Amino acid sequence: MPLLGHIGQKSASRAKSNDILAIPYPSGPVTGDLAATRAIRSLGWTEYVLPDSSHYYYHATQRITTDIDLRNPKKLQVVTEYVEKRLLNETTMPPPEGWELWLKDVGVMRHEVVPVKSWVNHKLRIITSEPPPIVVGEGVIMERFSEDDKLDMEYRYWGYLEGHPAHAPLSSETHTEAMDALKWSYTDCLLPTVRPAPPPFAPQECQELMNLLRSFDSTSRNAVIVQTRVVSRVLLRVAQWRQINYRPDKPLPRDAIKGAPETHIPFRRAALDFLVACLCLGIPYIFMTRTRYHHFDEESGLHTAGPMLMLSACACLVAAVILSASVTFLSLPQLDDVARLTGFLAILFSGTSMASSVLALFRYKTEIDRTIVYIGSEGFRQLSRTRVIMSLPLVFLAWAIAAFMTGITFYAFRGASVTNRMEVRHPFESYTHWAVVGTLGALGGMLFVVALLARR
Repeated sequence: MPLLGHIGQKSASRAKSNDILAIPYPSGPVTGDLAATRAIRSLGWTEYVLPDSSHYYYHATQRITTDIDLRNPKKLQVVTEYVEKRLLNETTMPPPEGWELWLKDVGVMRHEVVPVKSWVNHKLRIITSEPPPIVVGEGVIMERFSEDDKLDMEYRYWGYLEGHPAHAPLSSETHTEAMDALKWSYTDCLLPTVRPAPPPFAPQECQELMNLLRSFDSTSRNAVIVQTRVVSRVLLRVAQWRQINYRPDKPLPRDAIKGAPETHIPFRRAALDFLVACLCLGIPYIFMTRTRYHHFDEESGLHTAGPMLMLSACACLVAAVILSASVTFLSLPQLDDVARLTGFLAILFSGTSMASSVLALFRYKTEIDRTIVYIGSEGFRQLSRTRVIMSLPLVFLAWAIAAFMTGITFYAFRGASVTNRMEVRHPFESYTHWAVVGTLGALGGMLFVVALLARR
C-alpha cells in the first residue's frame, strides 16, 4: 500500500508540498469513506498510510500523533472532544518546543476508546507519561530518570519512530549513530576482543545494512522515510542487545513496538507447559536467563560454551556413576520385581542423560552462533524448545538418581535372604524402619526451614 499524506483543502495553504508522501509499493488501492476523509482533513489531521497497511494520524498545528482510527466517526468524536476539552484543561497546548503528544487507545472493549497521552522528545529520545517541564533543560530532564528507565524510554522511542517514520525528520546525528553501531559490531566480528558479550549484528548483517544506509538519496522524501525506519530498527536491536547482555533480570517493555501482538498463551499450550514442567521437575526454568551465557577464549578470540560444557561434563560423570552402580545393583541376589524394575529404569535414565548431553551441547553452540535477537518470543510464562533441550541432561539424571534411590530403598526394606528352607532372614528389624522415617522427616524439616530462610 502506498504511503500517502492526506491533507485537506483548508489546510493545504499552510502545509508544505512535501507533506504529500508516496512510496511505490505494489499493493491495492486505498479505500475509505469520503465523508470521514473530509472530516479528518477539516480538523487538521494528516493521515499516513505505511507500506505494511498500518496507518497513523498527525496534527501539525497541535503537534499530536495518534494511532486511533479516525476514520471511525465515533472514535474521531472521542479524540476531538479529548483534544479540545480535556487536554486544554490538563496541559498547555501545543506542547513546548521540541515535544509532541502521542495519543494511544488503551480501551479493553472492542468499541471502547480510552485515549492516554504520552510525551515524545525527539532530541532527548524519550517517551514519558509525565508532562514536559516549562524550562527546557536536557540535564534536568534526564536526571529525573534512572538508568533502567532511560533504557526503557529509549527502547520505547525507537519503537515509536519505527511505527511513525513519516512526520518527524531524522537528524544526521542519529544516522551517524546507526552507522557507528554497525561499524563497531563489524569490527568486533573481524577483530574479537576480550568482551564477554557477542556483537549485536553478524558480519553479513553489518555489510548489508551499511550498504543499505549509504544507498539512500537524501533529497527524496520517500527515501528519507524508509531510512528512518531502517535506522530505528538498527538502534532497536542495539537496545535489545544491551538489555539481554547487561540487564537480563528486567525485560524491556512489551508494548513499545507498534502492532506487536500481545503475549497471550492458549490454554492448551499452558497445560502442555505445566505438564512438561512437572515431568522435568521444574529444571527448565533454571535456564530461563542462562541460555546465552558463554565463555570468551582470549587466545582464539572466539566465544565458547564454557559453562554449558562444564555442566554437561558433570552431568555425564554423575550419570556414568549411576549407570555403573545400577548395573552392580541388578547383580545383587534376592531382588524383588519393584527393585529390579527401578534398577532398569536407573540404567535407562542415566544412559539417556549422557546421550542428551551431546544434543544440549549442539543446541547451545547453535544459540551462541546466532546473533539475531528475538524479543517477546520467549518469556517466563512459556517454555521454549531450547530450554527443554538444554535441561534434558539434568532432568534424566535426576530421574536416574530417583530410580536408583528407590531401588535401594525397596531392596533394603523388602529384600530378604533365605538361609535354609525354614528360615528367612530380613536385613533390618522393624524398629529401624521407624528410625529411617524419623531421620527423613528431620532432614525434610531442615530443608524446609533453609528454603524459607533463603527467600528472605
